[in-house]
Amino acid sequence: MRSLTLNQEYSVDLSTFLAKLADPGVWEKLGSDASAEYIDPDTEMTVRTPMPKAELPSALASRLPDNTVLVEVYMIPGDVLGDEAEIRMTARAAGVPVEIDAVLELREVESVTKLAAHAEISSSIPMFGPMIEQAVVPILEKRLGDRLRRFESA
Repeated sequence: MRSLTLNQEYSVDLSTFLAKLADPGVWEKLGSDASAEYIDPDTEMTVRTPMPKAELPSALASRLPDNTVLVEVYMIPGDVLGDEAEIRMTARAAGVPVEIDAVLELREVESVTKLAAHAEISSSIPMFGPMIEQAVVPILEKRLGDRLRRFESA
Protein backbone atom coordinates (compact mmCIF):
# COMPACT_ATOMS: atom_id res chain seq x y z
CA MET A 1 0.00 0.00 0.00
CA ARG A 2 1.21 3.50 -0.87
CA SER A 3 0.10 6.80 0.62
CA LEU A 4 -0.28 10.27 -0.80
CA THR A 5 -1.16 13.60 0.84
CA LEU A 6 -2.12 16.77 -1.03
CA ASN A 7 -3.07 20.19 0.36
CA GLN A 8 -5.06 23.01 -1.22
CA GLU A 9 -6.74 26.24 -0.11
CA TYR A 10 -9.96 27.73 -1.51
CA SER A 11 -11.12 31.32 -1.12
CA VAL A 12 -14.66 30.32 -0.16
CA ASP A 13 -16.19 29.32 3.15
CA LEU A 14 -16.75 25.67 4.05
CA SER A 15 -20.50 25.63 3.28
CA THR A 16 -19.94 27.10 -0.18
CA PHE A 17 -17.16 24.61 -0.89
CA LEU A 18 -19.31 21.64 0.16
CA ALA A 19 -22.16 22.91 -2.03
CA LYS A 20 -19.80 23.03 -5.02
CA LEU A 21 -18.65 19.47 -4.33
CA ALA A 22 -22.28 18.31 -4.30
CA ASP A 23 -23.09 20.03 -7.62
CA PRO A 24 -22.85 17.72 -10.67
CA GLY A 25 -22.49 20.79 -12.94
CA VAL A 26 -19.20 21.72 -11.29
CA TRP A 27 -17.77 18.25 -11.94
CA GLU A 28 -18.93 18.43 -15.56
CA LYS A 29 -16.97 21.67 -16.02
CA LEU A 30 -13.91 19.65 -14.96
CA GLY A 31 -14.49 17.06 -17.70
CA SER A 32 -16.32 14.39 -15.71
CA ASP A 33 -19.83 12.96 -15.72
CA ALA A 34 -21.39 13.22 -12.27
CA SER A 35 -24.55 12.12 -10.55
CA ALA A 36 -25.79 12.84 -7.06
CA GLU A 37 -27.85 10.68 -4.75
CA TYR A 38 -29.24 12.48 -1.74
CA ILE A 39 -29.15 10.46 1.46
CA ASP A 40 -30.65 12.89 3.97
CA PRO A 41 -28.75 15.00 4.91
CA ASP A 42 -25.67 13.81 2.98
CA THR A 43 -24.92 13.59 -0.74
CA GLU A 44 -23.27 10.63 -2.42
CA MET A 45 -21.57 12.01 -5.52
CA THR A 46 -20.48 9.54 -8.20
CA VAL A 47 -17.97 10.99 -10.66
CA ARG A 48 -16.89 9.23 -13.87
CA THR A 49 -13.77 10.47 -15.64
CA PRO A 50 -12.18 8.98 -18.78
CA MET A 51 -8.60 7.73 -18.26
CA PRO A 52 -6.52 8.48 -21.36
CA LYS A 53 -4.01 5.68 -21.97
CA ALA A 54 -1.33 8.29 -22.68
CA GLU A 55 -1.38 9.27 -18.98
CA LEU A 56 -0.82 5.71 -17.77
CA PRO A 57 2.34 3.60 -17.60
CA SER A 58 2.66 1.69 -20.88
CA ALA A 59 2.65 -1.71 -19.14
CA LEU A 60 -0.71 -0.88 -17.57
CA ALA A 61 -2.18 1.00 -20.55
CA SER A 62 -1.57 -1.92 -22.91
CA ARG A 63 -3.84 -4.14 -20.79
CA LEU A 64 -6.79 -1.75 -20.52
CA PRO A 65 -9.75 -1.21 -22.82
CA ASP A 66 -9.77 2.02 -24.83
CA ASN A 67 -12.68 3.48 -22.88
CA THR A 68 -11.42 2.98 -19.32
CA VAL A 69 -13.24 5.21 -16.84
CA LEU A 70 -12.21 6.14 -13.32
CA VAL A 71 -15.22 5.99 -10.98
CA GLU A 72 -14.97 8.05 -7.81
CA VAL A 73 -17.59 8.04 -5.06
CA TYR A 74 -17.62 10.90 -2.56
CA MET A 75 -19.75 10.97 0.60
CA ILE A 76 -20.34 14.69 1.22
CA PRO A 77 -21.82 15.71 4.57
CA GLY A 78 -24.97 17.81 4.45
CA ASP A 79 -25.00 18.99 8.05
CA VAL A 80 -21.75 20.53 9.25
CA LEU A 81 -21.44 21.88 12.74
CA GLY A 82 -18.53 24.20 13.30
CA ASP A 83 -15.67 24.82 10.92
CA GLU A 84 -14.54 21.28 10.01
CA ALA A 85 -15.83 18.49 7.80
CA GLU A 86 -14.60 15.16 6.49
CA ILE A 87 -15.36 13.55 3.14
CA ARG A 88 -14.71 9.91 2.32
CA MET A 89 -13.80 8.97 -1.25
CA THR A 90 -13.21 5.65 -2.97
CA ALA A 91 -12.06 5.22 -6.57
CA ARG A 92 -11.54 2.36 -8.97
CA ALA A 93 -11.62 1.62 -12.67
CA ALA A 94 -12.79 -1.55 -14.39
CA GLY A 95 -9.82 -3.61 -15.46
CA VAL A 96 -7.37 -1.72 -13.24
CA PRO A 97 -6.20 -3.77 -10.24
CA VAL A 98 -5.93 -0.72 -8.00
CA GLU A 99 -8.22 0.73 -5.36
CA ILE A 100 -7.96 4.21 -3.89
CA ASP A 101 -9.39 5.15 -0.51
CA ALA A 102 -9.14 8.74 0.62
CA VAL A 103 -10.21 11.09 3.36
CA LEU A 104 -10.57 14.77 2.53
CA GLU A 105 -10.23 16.84 5.68
CA LEU A 106 -11.73 20.31 5.37
CA ARG A 107 -11.23 23.20 7.76
CA GLU A 108 -12.48 26.76 7.47
CA VAL A 109 -10.16 29.50 8.66
CA GLU A 110 -11.29 33.12 8.19
CA SER A 111 -13.64 32.31 5.25
CA VAL A 112 -10.95 30.20 3.55
CA THR A 113 -11.41 26.44 3.21
CA LYS A 114 -8.26 24.39 3.69
CA LEU A 115 -8.25 20.88 2.27
CA ALA A 116 -5.91 18.03 3.14
CA ALA A 117 -6.41 14.92 1.00
CA HIS A 118 -4.96 11.70 2.41
CA ALA A 119 -5.13 8.81 -0.07
CA GLU A 120 -4.09 5.17 0.15
CA ILE A 121 -3.44 3.24 -3.03
CA SER A 122 -3.58 -0.55 -2.95
CA SER A 123 -3.41 -3.31 -5.55
CA SER A 124 -4.86 -6.79 -5.33
CA ILE A 125 -2.23 -8.44 -7.52
CA PRO A 126 0.16 -10.69 -5.60
CA MET A 127 3.88 -10.01 -6.10
CA PHE A 128 3.36 -7.21 -8.66
CA GLY A 129 1.01 -5.13 -6.49
CA PRO A 130 3.74 -2.94 -4.97
CA MET A 131 5.13 -2.11 -8.42
CA ILE A 132 1.68 -1.20 -9.70
CA GLU A 133 0.97 0.93 -6.63
CA GLN A 134 4.28 2.72 -7.06
CA ALA A 135 3.48 3.44 -10.72
CA VAL A 136 0.00 4.78 -9.88
CA VAL A 137 1.09 7.23 -7.15
CA PRO A 138 2.64 9.88 -9.48
CA ILE A 139 -0.35 9.61 -11.85
CA LEU A 140 -2.80 10.08 -8.98
CA GLU A 141 -0.71 12.90 -7.55
CA LYS A 142 -0.76 14.76 -10.87
CA ARG A 143 -4.42 14.17 -11.75
CA LEU A 144 -5.77 14.82 -8.26
CA GLY A 145 -3.48 17.82 -7.77
CA ASP A 146 -4.62 19.32 -11.10
CA ARG A 147 -8.27 18.73 -10.24
CA LEU A 148 -7.92 20.27 -6.80
CA ARG A 149 -6.32 23.38 -8.31
CA ARG A 150 -8.99 23.68 -11.02
CA PHE A 151 -11.90 23.06 -8.68
CA GLU A 152 -12.07 26.62 -7.34
CA SER A 153 -12.50 28.18 -10.77
CA ALA A 154 -15.08 25.62 -11.98
